[in-house]
Amino acid sequence: MTVAKAEELIALTEQLAARVEADVKILNGSRPSALNPDDNDRTALTLLYGKAMAELKGPALAQLPPAVKTRLKAATERLRAGLKEQGRLIARFRHVTEGIVKAIADSVAAAQAPGVYAKSGSVVKPAAARAAALTLNQAV
Repeated sequence: MTVAKAEELIALTEQLAARVEADVKILNGSRPSALNPDDNDRTALTLLYGKAMAELKGPALAQLPPAVKTRLKAATERLRAGLKEQGRLIARFRHVTEGIVKAIADSVAAAQAPGVYAKSGSVVKPAAARAAALTLNQAV
């Protein structure tokens, strides 16, 4: 790997890290819907980064000057830290979302459950069984 290619990789890594840090800032503001899933620039940047990393091999990396290696390691650590935080926040939002969906499904299943007679003669709703997809989506 030449020094010019390493500089390109450092620039790509820093751009990607900046993008991930921007996502983390949005997620820290509790606005996951503000993330743009159709971000073509992010996709292109990620593909370029993957291609550049695939070109990076052990012997080529060993030939780089120490200053360039240090900058590459720093940029990579920044990216890894950002990705770790982003993954943690996305997992937190996913957990909350799954809880909301489960609560709604349980509520729908309980509302659709037929009443049964108790020993006293009154009509009682039984405890809701775990809802399945077909119990919630009656359009199937």
